Amino acid sequence: MFEKINPPTRHNPSGYTHGVIVPEGKRMMFISGQLSGNIQGVLESDDLVTQFGACLDNVLTVVRAAGGDARNIAKMNVFITDFPLYHAKKREIAVAWYARFGEGFPAMTIIEVAEIFDSKGKVEIEATAFVD
Repeated sequence: MFEKINPPTRHNPSGYTHGVIVPEGKRMMFISGQLSGNIQGVLESDDLVTQFGACLDNVLTVVRAAGGDARNIAKMNVFITDFPLYHAKKREIAVAWYARFGEGFPAMTIIEVAEIFDSKGKVEIEATAFVD
């Protein structure tokens, strides 16, 4: 769907793409930061991997409501409250990612923050997508 830009003069990215070009004629969609909350907004788990998967599901729910899917997501910003925990769980997080996105890797930034809106939250994900 997008043209991925990974210049040979940059390292080979793992789990993201250096740059993305959006095809003409697509509408830009901004997805607010999604926590792992259920339909009532309640975070049901303290586990980072479970929260990460639920955040991805919530982002995808918003994109699908606009007629898109995972391939329409061009950029993600991931906010993590504990980088050492993130690095320790990286392989499990990758499994959650592949289950939802396969080999689709948008441009991505991962940022450590002191706290997320819900103090039980360990991750929040916002995204930019392009839909028909």
